Amino acid sequence: MTPPGWPPRARRSPLAFVIALFGVLGALVLAGGLTALLADRMVDVAADSAPTVPAAEAPAREAGELAAGLTHVHDGVAVDWDASAHDGSSLDPGQPVADAPGILLVETALGARTGTGTGMALSPDGLAVTNYHVVEDSSEVHVVVADTGARHTATVLGRDAEHDIAVLDVEGVSDLPVASVSLDPVRRGETVAAVGNGGGQGYLTAVRGTVLGTDRSIMAAAEGTDQYARLSGLIQTDADVVPGYSGGPVVDDAGQVVGVTVAASDGTTADEVDGFAIPLEVAFDVVDQVLSGEETDTVSIGADGALGIMVGADPDVGVVVMQVDAGSAAEQIGLVEGDVILEIEGRPVGDDASRMSRLVNDHNVGDRITVQWRTADGEVREAEAVLQPALVN
Repeated sequence: MTPPGWPPRARRSPLAFVIALFGVLGALVLAGGLTALLADRMVDVAADSAPTVPAAEAPAREAGELAAGLTHVHDGVAVDWDASAHDGSSLDPGQPVADAPGILLVETALGARTGTGTGMALSPDGLAVTNYHVVEDSSEVHVVVADTGARHTATVLGRDAEHDIAVLDVEGVSDLPVASVSLDPVRRGETVAAVGNGGGQGYLTAVRGTVLGTDRSIMAAAEGTDQYARLSGLIQTDADVVPGYSGGPVVDDAGQVVGVTVAASDGTTADEVDGFAIPLEVAFDVVDQVLSGEETDTVSIGADGALGIMVGADPDVGVVVMQVDAGSAAEQIGLVEGDVILEIEGRPVGDDASRMSRLVNDHNVGDRITVQWRTADGEVREAEAVLQPALVN
């Protein structure tokens, strides 16, 4: 139902809903602030020449107990449910949130390129969660505790790209405030709010809405790109989610976390934008798997394997090598700047730098992969490379 005092949302036609949901023109965007990070379509798959290092060790704990221990542990995020409703003529800028225990602002960097998002703390000693697309292709991750402004370095313990969840370890903490969650089923018509670092503004705001449905499937793309991924099993709301909210909580009317914001339909008015969230139990399943130390078809733990190159996509040429790290796997097989990557393990990469990165990163440190490339003088070469630890997430 529509919360008291809020204007009713205009209903879309079924056709418009299908177009928005399945993206004939790419109507859905991932809600993380990654525009700057991905703007030049370059993907860093660099690795140094250091010996192989073990994956970061996750704290020893039972994830099932972890989820139970976070259920209604405090009053949750303090959303101003009585604030005047937005008129809907533009996107709701949201209400500032002054009290949000366990909610984090996420900052990422890859060289001079930066990104922002939101996250949630799951344990006092630094276990946290956000969307994978928030930290993907970054070399540095920091989190800021929303309620205190304390800033900490974080590392990625593991990730599930298919479900878009990353598990973080916030370093050097022992008394980090944790999020309070509800594991009760989310139902259509419930009043909720998405809470996040909208546009990388540096503080939290809450945009209110209603649950429109559950178990939704969408095709989503990072903002400003044409690379799509299918996300399923999502909670759909009419909250006006914008980039920067990714990885942040969707809370119920008691301020308890019930989902993790992941995407939004594209638009400039309230009638055009819906938000989508990953159910909390899905996020905890990924945390469970990462803490177990066992990789699956979708969950990766620790550093990926990497060639040690920077590449750029040129639609007229293909995936061009822009930089080769000294001592890297790429240097050892003879790759040089200006070479064009043609295939990884017999699979063409075309002009898609992200695809090339995924094909490499699907392998582990120490794996041998076959790389085919074309030199500047047109010669096609092929060699087997031994992957080294990636320096990017």
